[in-house]
Amino acid sequence: MAAEEPQQQKQEPLGSDSEGVSCLAYDEAIMAQQDRIQQEIAVQNPLVSERLELSVLYKEYAEDDNIYQQKIKDLHKKYSYIRKTRPDGNCFYRAFGFSHLEALLDDSKELQR
Repeated sequence: MAAEEPQQQKQEPLGSDSEGVSCLAYDEAIMAQQDRIQQEIAVQNPLVSERLELSVLYKEYAEDDNIYQQKIKDLHKKYSYIRKTRPDGNCFYRAFGFSHLEALLDDSKELQR
């Protein structure tokens, strides 16, 4: 007769199932919070704003910050308005593309090309 081997019980490390579930719930909570933040930003900021006067920048930066105030004055020399974009990680590409298309609309020869 063959000797019977004692049955070994498989024991999982302590808390592995419960930690997996709580990690999953934690990840889902983080993702839900990120979605809420993105929705809040989307409600508050349009993808691209209407034309704004450069004087808006004076209000955003402290009057005693001479460096920024000088940079705003330099912007006034070349530009008459600004457009703000939604700060969502794609703002550079959106601003660049929008500006390029806007410039094409102003230049009919380039638009026809």
